[in-house]
Amino acid sequence: MFRAVESARAERDRLFDDPYAECFLDGKLKVGARLSGNRAGQRLVCSYIDRNWPGSRPSAVIRTKLIDDSVSAALEGGAGQVAILGAGYDTRGLRLPAAMSVPVFELDQPPTQERKKSRLVERDGVLPENVTYVPFDLLEEGVGMPLERAGFGTGRRSVFIWEGVLSYLTPEAVDSTLEWISGTGATGSRLVFTYVDVALLRESGDGQPPWSAQVARVGEPFRYGLDPATIETFLGDRGLRLIWDESTAEALSRETRIRGGGNAPSFYRVAEAEVGL
Repeated sequence: MFRAVESARAERDRLFDDPYAECFLDGKLKVGARLSGNRAGQRLVCSYIDRNWPGSRPSAVIRTKLIDDSVSAALEGGAGQVAILGAGYDTRGLRLPAAMSVPVFELDQPPTQERKKSRLVERDGVLPENVTYVPFDLLEEGVGMPLERAGFGTGRRSVFIWEGVLSYLTPEAVDSTLEWISGTGATGSRLVFTYVDVALLRESGDGQPPWSAQVARVGEPFRYGLDPATIETFLGDRGLRLIWDESTAEALSRETRIRGGGNAPSFYRVAEAEVGL
């Protein structure tokens, strides 16, 4: 929804264009996305979202922009394949020019993946030729075996996208995934990921922001966090070198094209790391 609303803005104002986002929406969400196509509707929809879930929309928009830019730069710098871990409705393999010319592997649970494929076929008549959809169950076999069976090349310079996933995993699942990434990607491969500051998980009740409580109410509470003060060491112990790390609030403070960024949470963060020697 947030990507669809942002994409409905004028080209000179929007941070990215995701023409596919709307096709995954139904009911009121689709109506809201279409209403955003004019200036008055955009203000109405954004005001409603920002009033009820303060900071969530600009935070999601800026994280999309940060990841888009990092993925494009890594591919333009020589990476030859992309793995999207827990792809959901990510469409970077279809809309980023640099990603459209390389193999993209989307890993996700079958129900979400099948719905996504169905909506894309309804929209375009066919599925993208450069994208391989890889069904998996994280608890049964992790991410590595399904991707490698599907043709993901080991020992190649790669880009790994891990957006909106790490926060819901167990420590064991996080460690095993990072171990596979650092052991599979060639030196210089990039991992772009999001995480929540572990300090958030120590808060409760009124200490949690409204949309943090909301994800918990729908059955997907934040379970796992990292400490920004020690993330460089954390990654280094797992064969990765931190390139940059910042909160969505910090990123929004530099971006004048998004309103509502003043309420963005400091606990939600985006980072990029590199596979080391």
